[in-house]
Amino acid sequence: MVRHPSSCSSLPAPLPSLTEVQRDPTILNGLSLIAIVDLRRQLSHLVADLDAAFCQAMTQTRTQDPPAPVEPDRLLTPDAAAARFGVTKRWLLDHADQIPGVRRLSRKIVRFSERRLARFLDRTPV
Repeated sequence: MVRHPSSCSSLPAPLPSLTEVQRDPTILNGLSLIAIVDLRRQLSHLVADLDAAFCQAMTQTRTQDPPAPVEPDRLLTPDAAAARFGVTKRWLLDHADQIPGVRRLSRKIVRFSERRLARFLDRTPV
């Protein structure tokens, strides 16, 4: 009678948990290729689960904390814009053609966009 190796009743070596491998990485040295592949499969499933949980948590955070409402842009008179930004009214009127967001309501009436003027003055030395 010939016995085949597959007919032997041998139990596979117990597979260490990922926690055990993390505590003692030298455990990997004695594992078979099949056991190492199985640990990698477990690890890739864990990474996928963590990524899904992370994305869900990020989505919940965004929906729970809506962004602060943005105040509408205001159009300022030359006097108000000069006082707000610490420049002279004359400087504003002289540079009105170079400043973005300037509204000419008539030949003598000019308004300055508060946001665009702030951005312009941040980038331009006065």
